[in-house]
Amino acid sequence: MKFKQSKEKNRQVNLDVDLDDKDLEPYYKIGYKKLVKKITIPGFRKGKAPYHIIESQYGKETIISEALDNILSDKTTEAIKESKLESYMPPKIELKNFNPIKFTIILPLQPQIALGEINKIKLEKMKDPDFESLIDEQINNLQKQFTNWIPSSEKAQSGELISINIKIEINGNSVLDQKNTDILLEEQNDEFAPGLIKNLIGLKEGDSKNLDLKISKNHPSSEMANKKANFNITVNSVKKSDSPKLDANFAKMVSNNEIKTMNTLRKKVKTSVEENHKQQSEYEYQNNAINELIKISNIELPPLMIEREIQNEIEQLENLAKRFKMTLEEYLTKNNQNLDETKKNIEIETLQKLNRTFTLLEICKQKNITPTEQELSEAEKNLIAQQSNNKNSPKLSKEEIRMEAEYRLKLEKASKYLYQETLENVV
Repeated sequence: MKFKQSKEKNRQVNLDVDLDDKDLEPYYKIGYKKLVKKITIPGFRKGKAPYHIIESQYGKETIISEALDNILSDKTTEAIKESKLESYMPPKIELKNFNPIKFTIILPLQPQIALGEINKIKLEKMKDPDFESLIDEQINNLQKQFTNWIPSSEKAQSGELISINIKIEINGNSVLDQKNTDILLEEQNDEFAPGLIKNLIGLKEGDSKNLDLKISKNHPSSEMANKKANFNITVNSVKKSDSPKLDANFAKMVSNNEIKTMNTLRKKVKTSVEENHKQQSEYEYQNNAINELIKISNIELPPLMIEREIQNEIEQLENLAKRFKMTLEEYLTKNNQNLDETKKNIEIETLQKLNRTFTLLEICKQKNITPTEQELSEAEKNLIAQQSNNKNSPKLSKEEIRMEAEYRLKLEKASKYLYQETLENVV
């Protein structure tokens, strides 16, 4: 066996392998054993014809072709060992010629990360939101949850609840026929077909209306998205809101009698709003710090790794489409997405994810960041619980669960380390 080793490029090396007759000698027996089980030779029981008979009728090339997988596997292992290179993941094998056998081993090496200087990262300070407005919004949402709806014979007004029967036709074909559909007459509910809410306001129980509207281009159904449609509407009922007063009784009601005053309720909501903002800010600072570190770092990833990650993401989408008995293109079209655009987005997101992952792992390596046994144990329990609750998730072995737990914890701890190190650089 002879092989030629290419220069390393982008953490990847090619080994061009040439085999001669001497290399193939041990594999004729293997090829014969596979081939003889598949064919029938007159005068011999299946699988019992001698080698010279098989060779005379089928030729050496056919016999050796049966052992091709064995040859490529064995000689790949042998060539990598002789090269003294360490493959970071399984190599890719490309057969270039069959007679004589020539093939190329594409060998991905371990990614190489040269981290930039963390103390040079500058992060922009985030502005605090209007906490009082957020508190009001939370309390208003609570108020809506405890709102009663009272039937009304008057014309529907903004903010009221209307129940309708609705038929929609596109080019004379029925695409929707629903009865007793409740719609809250608020602007944010006008996304389905802009102008619909405005046309419902002013109708009363028993009224009918026929109108033409254009359905939103963001509608998930390709049959309806961005299409002009005819709407036939009949109003079943109109209901006015009867909202509870924001007083001590309201505070008791929403807290199961644990909070006695509105002042105390506002304080509790304020604590929750501020804590949520703190967590969101920390997450955004971590994310921004990682992105900035990636910009000033030198990250070399083998192209084969990126290629396989992209293919894995596409296969996951294809499997999702199969659950709905569709091709990937059909599934994306139905969800108002384009196949080419989706693939481009997957490529971008995959590279971002890999850059992020290996940057964080390099931080762990350089700063000796490792999870404790207690942290690993807790993470393993959570993974096992997730696996039990999700029937579609692959079943992991005990060793795989440990590896996944350690991997996730390292990313989490490295993110927090980077966050702490860059806090002083917020400007």
